[in-house]
Amino acid sequence: MKYFHILAIFILSLSISGCFAAKQPEQPAWGASEEWRLKSLEENFLNFKEGLREQKDHIDKNHAETMTAVEKIQERLGELDSSIAELKEAQLQMSAMKAEQALVPVPVAVEEEVVVVGGSESSEEKPWMNVPGENAEHTQTQGVASSSNGADLYQEGVRLVMNDKPLEARAKLTEFLKNNSSGKLAPNALYWIGETYYSEKSFAQSILKFKEVSRRFPKANKVPDAMLKIGLAYDKLGDKENAVFYLRTLVDEYPKSDPAKIGNRRLNEIEG
Repeated sequence: MKYFHILAIFILSLSISGCFAAKQPEQPAWGASEEWRLKSLEENFLNFKEGLREQKDHIDKNHAETMTAVEKIQERLGELDSSIAELKEAQLQMSAMKAEQALVPVPVAVEEEVVVVGGSESSEEKPWMNVPGENAEHTQTQGVASSSNGADLYQEGVRLVMNDKPLEARAKLTEFLKNNSSGKLAPNALYWIGETYYSEKSFAQSILKFKEVSRRFPKANKVPDAMLKIGLAYDKLGDKENAVFYLRTLVDEYPKSDPAKIGNRRLNEIEG
C-alpha cells in the first residue's frame, strides 16, 4: 500500500513537470511581440524622418524661390539706380547748357540811319556822313557778325546734342572751334564733342576729347564734368581701375560740385 502511495506521488510529480514543460513554448510569443514593437517603432521613425525630409525639401524650395525673388528685386533696384543716375546726369547737362547760354555773347544791334529823300534834314553832322567813322563802324559790324555766327554755331551744336543728333552736333561744334579754338566757349565745345562720342558709345574716343578739356583748359568750369565723364566712360569699357582713379580724383578735387556728387555715388556702386 505504501508502495502504491509513493508511486502515485511520483506520477503526480511527473505530471506537474510535464505541465511546466508544456508552458515553455509561450516564451517565443513574448519575443515576437517585442520584435513587432521594435519594427513598429522603426517604421514610425522612418515615417517621421520622411516627413522631415519633405518639410526640408519644401523649405529649400521656398528659400530658393525667395532668393530668386530677392535677386530680381536687387536687379530692379540696380536698374532704378542707373536710371536715376542717368536722369541726374541729364539734369546736369541741361543746367550746364543753360549756364553756357548765359556766357554766349549777345550780338549788339547796329542802328541804321534812314535818309529821307526830299525831306527836311538836320544841319547837324550824321555819323554815316563821316567817312572815318563809317570805316570804323564797318569794322565793328564785321566783328559783331563774326561773334554772332560763332555763338549761333555753338548754340546750334549744343541744341543738336540735346536732341540726340551727335553727328550734326559734332559738325557744328567742330566748325565753331576752327575760329574759336582758344575762346571762352572752347572748353565747352570740346566737352560737348566728347558727349557726342559718348552718346554713340564710342567711349574711347570720348575719353580723348574729355581729357583734352582738362589738358588744354585746366581752369575751365567744364573740367569737373569732363572728369566725371572720363570715369564713367572707363567704367563702360570695363576698366574699373581707371574709372575709380578719375572718379576719386574728381571727388577729392571738386568735392562740392554736382559732377562730384554723381561721381561719388558711382564710386560707392563700383567699390561696393
